[in-house]
Amino acid sequence: VLEILLQGARLRVLEDMWVAVTGADFCPTLSAWTARMVKRGEVIEFRKQACGLFAYLAVPGGFVAERWFGSVCAEPRSGLGTPLPPGRQLTPAAKEPNLATRGIARRILVHEERRSYGSSAYFTLLPGPQFGSFSRAAQKSLVSTDWVVSPQSDRAGYRLEGPAITVPDPIRSEPVLPGSFQVPGNGQPIITMIDGPTVGGYPKIAVLAQADRDRLAQCAPGTQLHFRWAD
Repeated sequence: VLEILLQGARLRVLEDMWVAVTGADFCPTLSAWTARMVKRGEVIEFRKQACGLFAYLAVPGGFVAERWFGSVCAEPRSGLGTPLPPGRQLTPAAKEPNLATRGIARRILVHEERRSYGSSAYFTLLPGPQFGSFSRAAQKSLVSTDWVVSPQSDRAGYRLEGPAITVPDPIRSEPVLPGSFQVPGNGQPIITMIDGPTVGGYPKIAVLAQADRDRLAQCAPGTQLHFRWAD
């Protein structure tokens, strides 16, 4: 898929084809959570302000591009892949979807199944590897505080702003899972995201469930986050 950040994108369709859109809803001509045929010469523009950070445009078979470790993504910080320059022509791997398209344009994901990317979000947490090293007060503070996503956040980690959590003694570096709540010396948690490090030396008080990582990724800076411990 083509991942489109909030600043937008403008695409011209060069041949009739099927596309699907999901994620944040900021394309006026293609509503999120839908699929339809687009015609040659049509312009698809992602520009409308909306809740969420990322929209995703899918085409049959995915896009033809150079693969790194089985992926066509670009990660400029690591020098992997090639970021898309203006004017780049994108080619779908297949001419048609591998399923019947009759009536598919009328299929819309029911409202109850759609992700909500509002100004406030709630998440359930699992205890992290060093959960027991944090004081009861620190454990309670994580779920009683109204945290705010910091502007100093990116695909490597989402930094939270709020009252400082008391940090236990340092630990040796160890593997880190995406969704880990690492707490550095300043007591402000950092949630490891999909482009984050594979090892780290900050104690981890909690881990976000894998099924909720995509929803967290759509929380823009300034979004207020609320947590609770899983039963």
